[in-house]
Amino acid sequence: MKVSVIDSQSAGHGRISDPDILTGSRYEQEFGLFDSVFHEVSNAIVIIARDSESQSPVISDVNHHFELVTGHTLEQIRSKNLYDFLGDNSTSPDRQIIEQVIHSRQSAVFFCPWITATGKVLDINMTIRPFTSEEDDSRFICVLRENKPENKSRDQAAREIKRNLLAAMHHNFRTPLNGILGYSEVIMTEMLGPVGQDSYRDYARDIHGAGQDLLQLIDNLLELKELETTEFELHEERFTLIDLLAGCLKKVSPDAAKANIHLSSNVKEDFPVIYGDKCRLQQVVHSLLTNALKFTASGGKITLSAELAADGSCIINCVDNGVGMPSQQLAKVFSHDTHLSDIYSNPTVGIGFGLSYVKQMIERHGGTVSIISALGQGAKVSLHLPARRLD
Repeated sequence: MKVSVIDSQSAGHGRISDPDILTGSRYEQEFGLFDSVFHEVSNAIVIIARDSESQSPVISDVNHHFELVTGHTLEQIRSKNLYDFLGDNSTSPDRQIIEQVIHSRQSAVFFCPWITATGKVLDINMTIRPFTSEEDDSRFICVLRENKPENKSRDQAAREIKRNLLAAMHHNFRTPLNGILGYSEVIMTEMLGPVGQDSYRDYARDIHGAGQDLLQLIDNLLELKELETTEFELHEERFTLIDLLAGCLKKVSPDAAKANIHLSSNVKEDFPVIYGDKCRLQQVVHSLLTNALKFTASGGKITLSAELAADGSCIINCVDNGVGMPSQQLAKVFSHDTHLSDIYSNPTVGIGFGLSYVKQMIERHGGTVSIISALGQGAKVSLHLPARRLD
């Protein structure tokens, strides 16, 4: 192994950087505070680096909370392969995500198992990001958040607030919206006689179209409310993925054309048939496309693709070359407690339902969602459907 191994300290932990490569003042400024906080935070953290010989990610440091959660001590797992603890085989999509992140020096959030010292497998939400912005720095930070019942309770409280909001929206928004749709249709179709100016008819058509979009949004939010109940059921059928993706691209193509954004797809003609809720999965892909359109500038491109993983599972990718996401935002992208104040400072952020809906719907299909991104480098959202969903 040729990884820069940390120096031992009296407390049994090491520093997460080699002071030999930094000046004294710079070392203390950049890593003194980090080392102090490193062992105090309530999240389990692992520092990894790519081994120069095997090119595998090996563990160089862990914090105290990691030891409490997993039972592994630093002395036991230092310089060991990260993959030894993921509980997956060599064909796991999780490894593909980690390899892509390390190669591209981006950040990612995904869900994976983690094997503790006692052999117990934890359900982990992992965020991985570069340790520094230096291009030649091979280190990465992995933050592990266990999906524990208390975390689910906090999420449940946040969901309850949103459910109450949705119930109010159904009553207070839908009724006047139906009036807007009805009256705009009367003007648009000149049902009571000519309106005189063609521009008035065009305005009515725009109002009617915007009203339909808003009505669809309300219906989608109400479905999110239903999705979080035990009574929710999937309406499953067999369908071809190439047709589903083509339909989604066609639906957003007018908006993409207005924004001068190029859309494309890459799916083999003989791709296996999917068994799932076609209508809901269409909405999932449509949500990814509309989100990508929001954050992709004129002249950009968005690509939908599908591939078969080595373990037989299906991976649907939505890739854009837009503004991307910083690691801080990526870490909370699936959180239910999105701050509504963000809407006013940045109207394109939405109200946090889109990716929540995507995550929950894919989980209902037995799959997971992962995101790889970096600020200024676009984003790649991947939907992982298990092999049993393919015919």
